[in-house]
Amino acid sequence: MSWIALVSTALGAVVGLGSALLSDRVRWGRERVERQLTTQRDMYVAYLSALHEANQALRMVSLSDHPTEVSRNLAARAAFRDAGLVQAREHLALTASEPVVMAADAAFRALRALRDRIAQGQDLHSPGYEADLTRYNDRLQSLRNAIRKDLHTDALSFQMPL
Repeated sequence: MSWIALVSTALGAVVGLGSALLSDRVRWGRERVERQLTTQRDMYVAYLSALHEANQALRMVSLSDHPTEVSRNLAARAAFRDAGLVQAREHLALTASEPVVMAADAAFRALRALRDRIAQGQDLHSPGYEADLTRYNDRLQSLRNAIRKDLHTDALSFQMPL
């Protein structure tokens, strides 16, 4: 038996095993990144959905579409609370990048200002309502773009209306 044949067989086995391990490691890394992006995307969608739900519920309160036995103030606060926005915000604060957290907080605060205006009895036709709604829409657009950047997607060049 020739030592060269034995050595070349062993070397071939080592190279084959090494390339298989390297290939598995690369695939594992790629799958991990994909899972992380999916988790982030789901979290971002949950937060944006909670913002949207709260905004729509507040709009209904501003149109006096709430039980008459409930004060407008309580209805506005309940609409904001029931959307699950605070919980989604906390989840985002624990896991998102700082630019996304900052943009999310700005959108949250702008919507909360709109909530407070509605709770005080103002509606769609009040002078400050439109300014607060525009401010919220601007913060929401900034949040969308921060999320898109975090997900490695180009920013939107237009602003989506509410």
